[in-house]
This record gives sequence, structure tokens and C-alpha cells, in this order.
Amino acid sequence: MASCVTVQLGQCGTQIGHELLDILYEDACQTSTTLTTKTNNEYKDTSLKTFFHETGSGYEARSVLVDMEPKAVNCALSGTSGKGWSYAKGQQFCQKSGSGNNWAYGFKVHAPRCKDGILDCIRREVEKCDYFSGFLILMSLAGGTGSGVGSYITGLLRKEYPRATLINPVVCPYTAGEVAVQNYNAILSLSNMCATTDANILLHNNHLHEVCQKLLGLKHVTFTDMNSVAASQLASLLQPISASTSSMDLFAQQQRDVLSEIVLQLACNGQYKLLDIKSVPHIPVGSVAYSTFEWEALVKRIYQMHITDYYMDEGLNWKARLPATGLEEKCAKYPSKYLSTLLIMRGLEASSFDPNLSRKFTDSRLYANWMPEYYRCAVWKTDKPFQKYEKSLTIVSNGTPCIKPLNMTVEKAWGMFGARAYLHQYTKYGLEETDFINAFVAVENLISVYKKL
Repeated sequence: MASCVTVQLGQCGTQIGHELLDILYEDACQTSTTLTTKTNNEYKDTSLKTFFHETGSGYEARSVLVDMEPKAVNCALSGTSGKGWSYAKGQQFCQKSGSGNNWAYGFKVHAPRCKDGILDCIRREVEKCDYFSGFLILMSLAGGTGSGVGSYITGLLRKEYPRATLINPVVCPYTAGEVAVQNYNAILSLSNMCATTDANILLHNNHLHEVCQKLLGLKHVTFTDMNSVAASQLASLLQPISASTSSMDLFAQQQRDVLSEIVLQLACNGQYKLLDIKSVPHIPVGSVAYSTFEWEALVKRIYQMHITDYYMDEGLNWKARLPATGLEEKCAKYPSKYLSTLLIMRGLEASSFDPNLSRKFTDSRLYANWMPEYYRCAVWKTDKPFQKYEKSLTIVSNGTPCIKPLNMTVEKAWGMFGARAYLHQYTKYGLEETDFINAFVAVENLISVYKKL
């Protein structure tokens, strides 16, 4: 069984990683009454062996926590009390002072000083794996430790483990602003990560906040609420596909390497590494018992979200349609264009779902002209319900939806750079103005590549 080591970097990465591991464990241990005992056990065994290893007293996460301040790490450690899983002792690396939301301080000062200790923790975790697959690296683009130290450590892992799969779920800050220098930090992080990782999953705080507020009905949205939504989306991507309800036989299921499969389907072209993730439904806990779930309706909703590049199924533009074949150039507003798509169906009767209803996701008008049909969209299915929903859908795509947020970040960062705002806070720690220029060029080249789709 391929195992994945989770690296939780900074406060944001530590908190989302904790939520993710909690969801993975609870979902794996949840027994579905609609499936056989054998199928339930296969699902549980596959999930737990991927993200945890068994000890005499329970399960320990295959995880390393890194933060330059101990508060978030201590909260994560205490948060496993009374649960069936925990973090391994000694697999946390903390210092007494943070990076002050300064990418340069994290990248140029903290990371070089702490790299040996961090790599030792990661190496010990990798050595526990019988079959090591790769790293799931969780971090924020806005802060100092997550973005600065995270970028440095990601580069080190690529050098230390050149054959490992590296996937970075990264949290993009509120567009209105969380910290003054967040756009600098985001540009510097993205330019580094896109050169070293295999795929980056973009999680947007603005989108997560609106899902919590409008769909879950939360009046006062906290970062914990948003982390829970983000972790749920990631878990729906990472959890196994039951051998008895997929095209894989049991042997293939036991050898499954989920990180490599994600990269193979969504990011096999090294120029395109930015992934977008959406899911349905999102329903308040108290309303789930009174809700009905039909595959056809869920597919219709997520398809409309897909073609309109909208992040939730409330407020959708139902009038939007793909342009008629041959009329793309005459359209005032082009549809999103994709390199590839992955549709994940979890829940009752997913295995018997009519494949013709999902065929519209392979429509050539949604994809680059050079993308062959067989590679456009893959569908993963399992009859095991996910979390509290009897049926749920997740779509992960690689395409042009990343352009708009990247353009906004670049424009704001260029504006600050042109005014030389806050540059002294970066140059005093060894970052040069040419480093900023190179980062701008790298991200603008990335935008240009996606525009060509």
C-alpha cells in the first residue's frame, strides 16, 4: 500500500492538516450499512495505511508539523485527545518566534537555520513507510512561515526525494487583504512552488467563507469553519475508491498510489500545475436528514459550476451555455478552458450511475484543442457515502479558472513594487529586487501559458 507523508507548515497548514487527518480517520472508520463488511474493511484499511500507521494503542498520523511558533502545533497535538489517532512524538518542529508574515525572513533566515531539524523529522516519517509515495504539503501563501519556510522546505524535498510525488494544497488569502504584504508573499511562493512541485491545489479563502456563510448558514464564520470545508474537499479527493465498485481489481486497489494518480490525470504536463477543486452538496448538519440526493441533480449542478467557473451551487447562472461549435471566436465571453478534469462520485449507487450523464464533461469545447478525448475527464466512483452525505460529488480541474486570481495578485504586487512599498522589510533579510523581478516573470509566464489553452 502506497503511503503519503503529510507536511503541515505554519499556522494555516497545521490547522487545515489537522482537520484533514481528522476527517480521513473518521470517514475511514465509519461503517456503511449498504456495503458488505469486506468492502468496508478494504476501504478502511486502504485509507488508514495511506495516511496513518498502526501502533499498539491506536493510529499515528504519517505527519510532520512545522511552525516557528508553538501555539498552533500545541493546539493540534491536544486536539487528538480522546480520538483513535494521534501525532507521533518528536515529529514536530517549533521555534519560539514566528516569521512575522515576512516571506524573506522565513525563506532566508528561519528555513536555512532549521532545515536539518525539519528534514530529520521528515526522514524519520518516510522511513516508517513500507512503500513511500510522496508528500502532501499544506501551507498558506500569505504568511511568513507557511509561505517562506514552506517554499524552502518544498524545494529541499524535491532535491532529497527526486522521485517522490509532491502535491501542495495552498490557501490563497482574502482578496480584500489579511496582511499588507500578502501579494508579495503569494508571488514569491507560487514562483518557487511551480518550479518544484508536481501539482498545487488552490484553496481560496473568499470562496470558503461564502460557502460557510451562504450554504452552511453560519452567521459568524471562523477560520475553523473554513478549514473544515477545505479539508472536506481535500479528503473527498484523497479517500480510496472501493475495489468492488470500481474498475480496479483488489490487487490494483491494494497497490494504489493516490498522489501519483492525481498528477497523472490532472498535471502530467509540467507547464500546468494549478488545480481547482469544487464539491456538492454543502448542507447544514441539521438539514441533512430532510434533504434528498439524486445523482442526476448533483451532476447537473456541478457541471454548471464547472462551465461558469463558480465555486458553489447557489447563485449559479443557469442560462450560461457552451458556445455552438465553430462560434467560439464570436463569443463575447469565452467559457473556461481545461487541460483535464477528474470527477469523483461517492455514495449510494455510484457504481451503477449512467456514464452517459457524465459524458458532457468531455465536451471538446471545454478543453484545449490538442487534448485527446480519452484524457479529458476521468470518473472515480465508490458506493461508500462520504461523511454525512449519502451522495456527494467533487470535481478537480486544471485550467483557466486560476487566471483571474493570479492576475489580481500580480497587479497588486506590481503596484506595491513600483511604489517600493515594504521592500526594505525583504531586502534587509537578503532578498534582492532581482528576486522579485524573477518571481513576477515566472508567475506572468504561468498566466500566459494558461491563457493559451
